[in-house]
Amino acid sequence: MRNFKESQNMVANWMLLIVLVIIGYNLYRVSPDYKAILEITDLWIFLGLVVILWLIRLKTRYNKDGIQIVFIPFIWKKFISWEDIGYAYVRSYSMMDFGGWGYRFGKKQGKAYTTKGDQGLQLVLKDGSMLMIGTQEPDEIQKILNQYKPYKDEF
Repeated sequence: MRNFKESQNMVANWMLLIVLVIIGYNLYRVSPDYKAILEITDLWIFLGLVVILWLIRLKTRYNKDGIQIVFIPFIWKKFISWEDIGYAYVRSYSMMDFGGWGYRFGKKQGKAYTTKGDQGLQLVLKDGSMLMIGTQEPDEIQKILNQYKPYKDEF
């Protein structure tokens, strides 16, 4: 039996580059008065936001029983059994499909748990609700689907 775990955060490489540019600019702006760094409010606010984004984690675990989702700080533990899934497929999506990344709600699209990127596992549950789970490993997710959900249920 194949198991797969994935852990993602909201901070992308481009965000880190922006942080470094802002820090560099602020250090240049106040040098040689290094004590003034403590007084640069915009720097500290920005760093605080980056830390908050870094703390947001989407963890998924796929095994023979189903899919376990932990999306800190939004969802501490959610489990979806394979029997509750009508059908599932890996697809590309636009950030605009759900109005951005994160823990999102939409009338047409259902819920989405995404951090970054444009790949996800689309679930249509037997109760008719939809859920998109973002992934950075679409090929691995497809292998899991082939093993545990190789057919579409009728519902």
